[in-house]
Parts: sequence; C-alpha cells; structure tokens
Amino acid sequence: MVKRRQLQTYVLSLFLFFVPWACADTQFRLIVDASGSMLISDPDKLTSESLKLISDLAPEQEATLGVWLFGERARVLLAESKINASTKARLNKAVNSYTPGDLQTDLESIIKLLLQTPDVGGLEPGFDRHWILVTDGMVDVSLDEAVNQASRNRITNELATQLAERGVHLHTVSMTGYTDKELLQSVSTLTNATHTEVATPDELLDTFDRIFSQASPSEEVPFEGNTFFIDEAIDEATLLIFHDLGVQPKIFKPNGQPLVLTEANVSAVDADHYLLATITKPAVGTWQVEDVDLERSNIRVITKLSAQTTKVAPVLFVNEPIYSTVGLFQDDQLINDAKMLELVDVHQRLNLLSGESSKELMKRPLDIANYQFKNKIDQITDVGNYELISEVDGKTFVRKLSQFFSVAAPITFEAERQSENLVSFSAKPTNLRLNVLRSNARLILTSADGGEESLELPLIGEGFWQKIYPVPPNSTVSAHVRLIGITQTGVRFEYSTPSWYLTRDGAGSVTVSRSQQEPDTALAAAAAINRDLVPLVVTPQVAIVSESELDNEPEGMSNEEDAGSTDEPLPEASDESLVEEAETSLSTTDWLLYGALNGLGLLLFIGGYWLFRRIRKKRKQLVIED
Repeated sequence: MVKRRQLQTYVLSLFLFFVPWACADTQFRLIVDASGSMLISDPDKLTSESLKLISDLAPEQEATLGVWLFGERARVLLAESKINASTKARLNKAVNSYTPGDLQTDLESIIKLLLQTPDVGGLEPGFDRHWILVTDGMVDVSLDEAVNQASRNRITNELATQLAERGVHLHTVSMTGYTDKELLQSVSTLTNATHTEVATPDELLDTFDRIFSQASPSEEVPFEGNTFFIDEAIDEATLLIFHDLGVQPKIFKPNGQPLVLTEANVSAVDADHYLLATITKPAVGTWQVEDVDLERSNIRVITKLSAQTTKVAPVLFVNEPIYSTVGLFQDDQLINDAKMLELVDVHQRLNLLSGESSKELMKRPLDIANYQFKNKIDQITDVGNYELISEVDGKTFVRKLSQFFSVAAPITFEAERQSENLVSFSAKPTNLRLNVLRSNARLILTSADGGEESLELPLIGEGFWQKIYPVPPNSTVSAHVRLIGITQTGVRFEYSTPSWYLTRDGAGSVTVSRSQQEPDTALAAAAAINRDLVPLVVTPQVAIVSESELDNEPEGMSNEEDAGSTDEPLPEASDESLVEEAETSLSTTDWLLYGALNGLGLLLFIGGYWLFRRIRKKRKQLVIED
C-alpha cells in the first residue's frame, strides 16, 4: 500500500512539475509614445522595427496584434487583428507612415482606451494578454503638477488594478532616464510583467525579443562559438540573428554550402538589424554562421526530444527561493532510462540583465534524483531583470531553456504625517502573488540610542497593513517593516523594507523623511563629489543551497504565479506557527534588566521623598527655636 501511494505521488508529480512549452494563443497590444521627443530618443526608428519583430516572431493565426499611439490624445495606428501576411503588410506600412510630434504624454487616456477596447480575432479561450508600452517621458497632461500627480495616482491605483484583474501583462520600456520609472515599474510588477530601461535604441530589439520569449517560451539549441548542432529529433529551427546595419549575415549548412533564403523549406524575413529564418526539417550536423552578433542571437527549435523545466513566475520577490527541476522528454513522455540519463549533463546559469549585456551571478551543475535534475536558488537579494538558463548536454544532442523574470520588493512602505505628532504607516503588496492573509508584517521602530520596538501592523481588510503611531516629543526614530511573507503557492520568505526617519524637536510637529544625513556624512559626500569619485556598484547576492538541503526539497515545489498553477505548492505552515515565529518576545536577561531598572527608579523615588521630609523637619525645628 505504501509503495502504491509513493508510485501515485511520483506519477502525479511528473504532471505537476512539467508543462509543455507549447503556449496558449496570445494577444499583443503595442503602445507607442508619439510625443515629439521620440524623434530624439529614437532617430533610427528602431521602435518601428521592434514592433515588426513581434509580428514576425508570433505564430500566424495563433496571435492578434494591434498598435496604438498616445500623446496629446490616444489613437489607433493599426487595428487589432489576427497575425497573417496581410496584417504584417499593413503593419509595415503603418509604422513607416507616422511621425511623432505630440506635445503631451497622456498615459492615462491610452490605458483607459485599451481597457474599453473589446477583444477581436477569435482567439481560443484562455488566451494570454501581453501589452508592451514604449515611452521616453513623464505623465504630462497639464502645466499644473498637481493635475499630473492626480493622473499618476489613478494609473497606479485604479487602472493598474483593472489591468491585473483582467490578466493583462503590461510590459513597460523606458527610452530615457527622464521617465516615470516608479510608476511604470509598479504597474508592470502588479501585472506580472517586466519594466526595462534601455540606454540606447539598439537595446529595443533585445527587449522585445525577451518579452516575446516570456509570452511564448520555446526550446533552443545554443551557439558554440559561431557554430550550432542540429540533431535528428529537431523538426524545425528558427534562427533570430542580430547584426549591424548594412551587414548581411551568412548561414552555412553542415555540407559547407550557404543557406539560400528562398529554398523551399526556408521562410525568412530580412530586416535592417535582424534576420529571421525558419528552416523546416533542417539538415543534421554542425551549422555555421558569419557576421552575426552571437551574444544577442538565438536558435529556437521544435523537437521530439525535448527538455522541459518547472515554470518560474514572471515576478519573484526579493529573498524568495527558486525551486527548479529539469526533465528530458521523448514524444512528451518523461525519459526514465537511468543509463541514458547518466550520460546527460545539466547546468544552470543565472544572469542579471542590463540592456544588451548580462552579468553571470551563478553557474552550477544539477544533481539527478528520480530521473530529474534539481536545483534550488535560496534567494536573490536585489530587484532587477534576470535570466535563468538551463543547458542540457546529452553528448548526441544539446538543448537550452531560457526563462526571463523580474525580482521586485514584495511590499511598498510609506509614512505620512497625519497631525502634529501622529504618523500613518502603510505597507501595500506590489504583486497579487503575496498572500496577505497568511503573511505577517511588523513595524520596527529604532530610537537614537539603539533601542528597538516591534509593533504588529494590523491588516486593513484584505488589501494592506496600516498603523497610526504617536511620536513622543524630543525623539528621533527610524521605522521599517519586517515581513514574513507567504506566496499564494505557500513559499515562505523574509524581507525588510528601507527605513523612514521621524524627528520631533520638543513638542513641535514631527518631520518625516526618506533619509537621515548627519553633518559628517554630508561633508564626506561633498568631498567625494569634489574628488569625482565613481560610486561603487554592488553585485546582487545569490544564495545556493547545499546538496543535502536540496534532497529535502518538498516534492512539487515551483515558483508559478498563482495557486491554481500546475506545480504543487510547498506544504503550508500553520497561521499560528507563523504568528508565533513573527512575534518578538523578551528574554530572561531582558526581564532582569527591566526589573533592576524599575527597582532602582523606585529606590531613588523613595530616597528623594525621605530626604525631602528630613529637610522639611529640620526647617520646622529651626523656626521653633528662633
């Protein structure tokens, strides 16, 4: 009976762990800033080429595409329809005909318009919504900054919530540093999407390629130098080759002959900065490329011998662990031949993405258990965009899986003065993956002398935590929130927010600020500026668990974004134990110290009163004697 139950659990885990990389139908809505400044930010119109890249990559009849412009007013550039040859031709004409020139940047109006625009194209039920917004400016609808701020507030609150409720992934792309980064990032985080800042227009193509990979993940074969290997199991290969303007890349078959883009089994799109070539039944062997930007290019494949991995949620929280499992499948059946799997090497790499470049933070081999290759990344400490790469080397075949995701703070922490001495603290979740009912948030107050006070933050309804705190006279206090978070799939993590600083001189009004700068610190900062020092860049920390810890990983663990995902959640901790763990209690030493201090105070009070009575009695005696 025990063996049968274990077998059932194992078989079930196979279905829970892995899902095919075939995707649901997808709705792509592309939203482009039409303000006049875009002529300066994107003089070569790479935004237009990036829009065409999405239409070229998306499978025909399985995705819809529409393009909208916004600035002084919102309008349609390309009406939404299913992607086919006609749609691509109309898109090419549309993007070459418009010229940015608007004087305002009304982001609110375009989001409202798209939320009111009905779906078209007859996509299959359950289709994904991926919207991409490109802008180079701030919300600018009035000369009155209060009006602009009110528009920002409506976007981050009402409209962002409506987007999340409809299942829209709103990917945002900033063309310059002069954008509403905090607004764009918060909307993307709430909607399980990415926010990307591009330093140059050239990075737009890479950004759109990554967004498409999130919307429609696929297997790849890696480049080995300027070559790549095609095995017998591959039915189709799609090469996306980036290159410089005016350069014609070359592709050579295993027999050394150049690939002719007009061959019967080849479908190709040759753009100014990329070549997209799809080859049906490609020849087996080692292929070669020339005049190609290898770091940016990739080769997507459709194959009967596939590598599949557990999904990673599009948005993870700081310090949230990642459980990853890779399996090999033959015709969608998990390979359980132990001798064959012993010949397979699987490695994973974690990269921090920044524009066209990336920085490798981790690389390690994966250990095999139950015919699967497992890894756990304990935590990532910094926000940003990341890529988790799984590479499979089976000696006679190679596969590569790229998973793109963002790491974000799980909550925002705000402090606002309510009256002369009252400050309102609030902590709000940045993404609906945080289970606020099971998570615990405590307000940590640290005084100038180092004393620490921990207060429970009450949960307001099911939305956020809030507390009103009275600031005593003559006090300086720093405040932050310590969160013990639980995701919707039961994954536990801990997080501490940046601090707010409260100062109240005498019985005056309390001041609230993000930073506290001492005079010495200010002088040191000024000296550093005078010496033209470059700030230190700190690499995000990544913690990797040991093999023994990995063996104890709960079955079915995944970082999928919702509780209804195909991955089995971590066994849930009870609410009582969570609260007990979050509570701060006094140790025996603390009680003894407080008791001693109270006793000393009481003795001083009694001694003072006794001394006062004695002095008064002597004065009375002197008066009587006189």
